[in-house]
Amino acid sequence: MVKKPGLLIGLFLGLLACRIVAIPRPVSVASTSSPAELTTLASGSRVPARIVVEKIDLDAPVVEMGWRLQERWGKLISEWDVPDQEAAWHRNSALPGEGGNVVISGHNNSMGGRVFADLEKLEPGDEIILWTSQGDSFVYQVDEKRLVRALGASQEAQEFLQAVMEPTSYEQLTLITCWPNWTNTHRLIIIANPSQG
Repeated sequence: MVKKPGLLIGLFLGLLACRIVAIPRPVSVASTSSPAELTTLASGSRVPARIVVEKIDLDAPVVEMGWRLQERWGKLISEWDVPDQEAAWHRNSALPGEGGNVVISGHNNSMGGRVFADLEKLEPGDEIILWTSQGDSFVYQVDEKRLVRALGASQEAQEFLQAVMEPTSYEQLTLITCWPNWTNTHRLIIIANPSQG
């Protein structure tokens, strides 16, 4: 069997793309704090602890996720420490009920964890429940679903991928995973708003 070098290179770059993102622009105290400082900010608060989506049989733990700053290709980048089997709450995002953007990432990859493997089945109106470390539940409804190229992305796509992780002045839940499951060339973004029901 002859292996296609383009496919192998694409898979390798896709794996890198899933872990590496640009450093968030400093837009708030939380986004510019170090992971150690953010642990102090989040302790004793309503940190997301579990995510439940009945439609796709998702019931998974949520853990806090930080990042490491590294220099690659002559640029300072941040590399998220995405856990393999759990969903991951971005430490520099809002807490549920705080009135901001709650950002949670998870893998959808045959080479790693698959906690968000069925996220692509969600449609507007579907319900997502976040349980916190204090036992509170917050119900959201999917409002938007976007598939965006990450590997070799246009300037517009890069700006969108950055913007979905930034703070908002209103309550929003943003779920992020890689797509498709055999590589990581794209990001699937689910945006949900608090349920009115």
